[in-house]
This record gives sequence, structure tokens and C-alpha cells, in this order.
Amino acid sequence: MRRAKWVFVVACLPALVLTGSPVTAQECPEEPPLQHYTGGGSVVCPCFVAGEEGGSVFEAVSDHYPIEILRVGIGWGSLYQSNPQQLAEAIHVYDSGLPDPGTPIFSFPGPLFSDGFINEFDFEPLPGAVIIDSGPFTVTLEFLVSNAGDPYASSMVHDGNGCQAGKNVVFAIPGGWYDACALGVTGDWVVHVIYRQVDCAMATDDEEFLVSDPASCVRLVQSWPNPCNPAMSIRFDLVRSVPVRLMIFAVDGTPVTTLLSRPMAPGLHEVSWDGRDDAGRPLVSGAYFYRLEAGSYSEAHRIVFVR
Repeated sequence: MRRAKWVFVVACLPALVLTGSPVTAQECPEEPPLQHYTGGGSVVCPCFVAGEEGGSVFEAVSDHYPIEILRVGIGWGSLYQSNPQQLAEAIHVYDSGLPDPGTPIFSFPGPLFSDGFINEFDFEPLPGAVIIDSGPFTVTLEFLVSNAGDPYASSMVHDGNGCQAGKNVVFAIPGGWYDACALGVTGDWVVHVIYRQVDCAMATDDEEFLVSDPASCVRLVQSWPNPCNPAMSIRFDLVRSVPVRLMIFAVDGTPVTTLLSRPMAPGLHEVSWDGRDDAGRPLVSGAYFYRLEAGSYSEAHRIVFVR
């Protein structure tokens, strides 16, 4: 990474979920995403040469370890957010942090990035689980194509809201590993990790999923398709009768529509959403969240709606 070639370009990225898979009956639930970036505004960094890496250092709650990494999201953008899709060399996972993460314990080869989105890649269907026994750990993107010095090129982005020392990394050629803040990066890389615990309390019945409140057991079975166009379905399985609320939110937390709000009987239920708000108006394409509440249980997931 040539310091003299660093150029920062302001952009704004929605989320693009490229792949995803549901939680199954014998798996721990997904935990909230690990991320350091904030806000929707992002700064493009066309400052990498082939073989260099940028990424983030993460640490989960101590009693969650060991954890399994399910998905990794990386912000990718350009000045006009209209460049063609571009291949990168790989996404790497390291089982350590700065000053030297060491050797990757897992690599996801050939990720394809769409300009102007947080691209999310699903590790779960791949052979072998990506397990982290303890923190910290590092997730990086290795570049296949050089973009240094080209203000119109697509590249990784950061939030421009201040760089947190020890949480953002760069592997530079020459030079090796650096804290990205020391290289002049002014924000946190837009990188997030979706994970679950490897060991958690599970029900013995194959059809039940034990959550923190045994009196309100519920299993979020599936949501598909994702991205959705023009509609999606959400399935959930109740062990007992509880009040249920299912809502759609914008990425800023603004409620969009309430799909369900009433007591529900035990059993498998399915609810559809056609991409409209409470007033029946069609929504614009973009990222949204749905949240299922059943008794004291609550779980939220991001979806992408494409009209």
C-alpha cells in the first residue's frame, strides 16, 4: 500500500446479502453482528495493490467462545457506485489480532463484489466449520486487482467516523501488518461478522429450540428468498401459545409495517410480506430488518428487498 497514493472518496452503501441460510433445530441462534463501523456514510479507499489486505480485528463476548463464523460482510464502493462486479483474491480469517495475526486459519477464495453495497458471504455451507476458540481474531479482504491512486476504482470502504486503534488492520506490500489508523485511515473498515456459539443449551426434542426463557420457546425456521422480489415468507415454530409480534424496520430503526401482532397457538406458522408499508405503499429497493418477538424471545435478521 503506497501511502502517497491514498485517495478517499465519499459514498453511501446499503446492504446486499449475497447468500444466507436459516438456523436449524440443533444449532445455537445467531448472535448480534460484530462490527466497529457506524452510520451509513462510507469513504472509499482506492489505495491497495494486488496481494494487500484490509480488515478488522474482532472479539466476541468472552463466554461465547468457542464461536462459529457464519457470514462475513464487507463494504465495497466507488465514487459513482456504478462499476462492474469485481473479483477479489480471498477473504481470510486469522485466529489472532495485531501486531501480527499470523497465518489464516480459513480462506474464502474468489469473492465477487458488487459496487455500492455491503456484500455478505456465507461460510456455513462450505466444508468444515470456521471455529474461533478465543479472541481476538481478524477478518481481512485480500485484493486481486490493484486500485491504488485511481479515484474512480472500486475498493473497501470505511465509515470516516474516526479510526479505533487496534481494531483496523492493513497488510501492506512492502511492510507487512499495520494498524490502519497509523497509515492515515480516518474511520473503521466496513466489515462485520455474523456468528453463533458452538456450545449452548439445546432442547432434546429435534423439533424444539431452547432460548433464554424456556416458558416462551420458539424456533425461527426460515425466511426466503433473500434478497426478495417481490415477496418473502417468514416461518417460525412455537412450542407453546404466546403473544407474537412480527415487524419490518428500515435500517435506521424506523418501523415500516407490522405483519403480525396477536396471540398464536403452538405449531408451525408462515407469514408473507409483499414489500409494502402499513399504508400499502410499495417500498424502494434496499436493506430492511424483520424482528420476531414471542413472549420474551426476540430475534432480528437483515433482508434485502429488490423491486
